[in-house]
Amino acid sequence: MSNKRLIIRLSSLGDVILATSALSALPPPSQSEETHWVVAREYAGLIKGHPRLTKVWEFDRSKGGGILAWLSLCEKLWKEGFTEVLDLHSTLRSMMARIYFLSRAKMSKREIQWKTISKERWKLTGLFAAKRFWPESLRPTPLVVRFAKLAGGTGAERPDLRHLVNAARGIPPELKAWVSAQPEYLCVMPSSKWDGKKWNVRGFYEVLIKTGVPVIVLGDKSDRESVLLAKLLGQAQFPHFSSIGKLGFGELASILAGARAYFGNDTGLAHLAEAVGTGAITLFGPTIPEMGFGPWRPESRAVSLPMWCRPCGKDGRYCFRVKNRYACQSELKPTLVARELQGFLTRG
Repeated sequence: MSNKRLIIRLSSLGDVILATSALSALPPPSQSEETHWVVAREYAGLIKGHPRLTKVWEFDRSKGGGILAWLSLCEKLWKEGFTEVLDLHSTLRSMMARIYFLSRAKMSKREIQWKTISKERWKLTGLFAAKRFWPESLRPTPLVVRFAKLAGGTGAERPDLRHLVNAARGIPPELKAWVSAQPEYLCVMPSSKWDGKKWNVRGFYEVLIKTGVPVIVLGDKSDRESVLLAKLLGQAQFPHFSSIGKLGFGELASILAGARAYFGNDTGLAHLAEAVGTGAITLFGPTIPEMGFGPWRPESRAVSLPMWCRPCGKDGRYCFRVKNRYACQSELKPTLVARELQGFLTRG
């Protein structure tokens, strides 16, 4: 009996990467097995060419990506004749798709199995409220485990995006030459989408100077912290390469795969590094790994301060301290971070 499966996970960068643990739990495409994935267009490059996927459907959320556009895509997806849907997002859009699919299935008397990921909101709410006093047994299950189990896996499956490394085509020649001359390097991401999750740039600079390992600075042109860090390293004549705004997903994956480590804030690039086989030293401020999206490779490290007010939210927007706001970031000293990074680099 053939099985035609659809995965729904539109965004965001880190969550799409973590959701690929579901692919690790699925069989490769064959005459009896197909797996399709619908994803936001800006993240499609992460999963295109994945050996466990038959087809990637892109949804443009920017221009004309409203309800009518989504329902139009749902109609196209319905006509594909899927027998199973894995909703790894559980958002308003995916709920609309479920209503659409199941109502059409009822009218046409076609069987379709729909599975939805649990967001474990009550566990997360309890963790936010009780913080370190919240029992470990009641803390959210890691997302990689939830995604894999929903796809029928054991929960031990992990993201594997090494196909991106093989597909990398656009690495700038000057970066290739730099890597050839500096084969031992770190990939550093000092920025983040959320201000509350950013450690200070001067701290990154001091740690890197102490460590002495050449650096590739990651980020987009809009990441001011990345631009500033590259400037500081340049002024100090420290060996580095600024890849800011120059790399696509394939090129990022390739550079991360060749690095000694990813070092940076809690961003999707930390998950990408782990998905291509590289350990991550990730700085956590308002968030904590126990929220469900912490590092999963054995050699990776989460660096933070054991403050009573953590975690305070998913992105650090709602720091409720009256005095010394965002102390989880400002009191994290370069000496501590440098010690953790050096310990990672010298591990046997």
